[in-house]
Amino acid sequence: MPHSVPVSEVMIHRNEWPQFRASTSVKDAIKILRILTEDEKLTHGHSTPLVLDDDYNLLGLIRLTDLLKSVRHLCGPAGEPCELGEAAKPVSELVIPFPATVSPDDSILKALDIMMDHGVSLVPVMKDGKLQGMIKLSDIFNTVAALLFDEEEPEGRSWISEHLHL
Repeated sequence: MPHSVPVSEVMIHRNEWPQFRASTSVKDAIKILRILTEDEKLTHGHSTPLVLDDDYNLLGLIRLTDLLKSVRHLCGPAGEPCELGEAAKPVSELVIPFPATVSPDDSILKALDIMMDHGVSLVPVMKDGKLQGMIKLSDIFNTVAALLFDEEEPEGRSWISEHLHL
């Protein structure tokens, strides 16, 4: 049953998630994310970076759209003067705090409740005030879907694939 699956079995470890110090500039954050995306082929959702303070405490996340808004002026016509402006500001100015967290031992349904209550798709997994990892809505969905296929209709997957031509 989904209620018995702990967050620790589904979460993505903190070392597998992009993180920035609060003082990192927007420009540097974009460069780092590009390198990570190209070199490590980050999966969907992993490109939402986390922001940590100097003591490695989680401050929140930054949306890619907010990073791009900060450098949008750089995408103007060629030959015009290029001022870094907002691209030089620290990512701490773009941080969106998380509304709630879960612990590794919590059920994935607790994480799902937080996501639904707050309209988010990511929840930090914390233990003793320290970041352990992240849990994504898509991972909860995949876990619940796998449980449904495995427990109720093991043959359901092949039937759906055949009838929907997947």
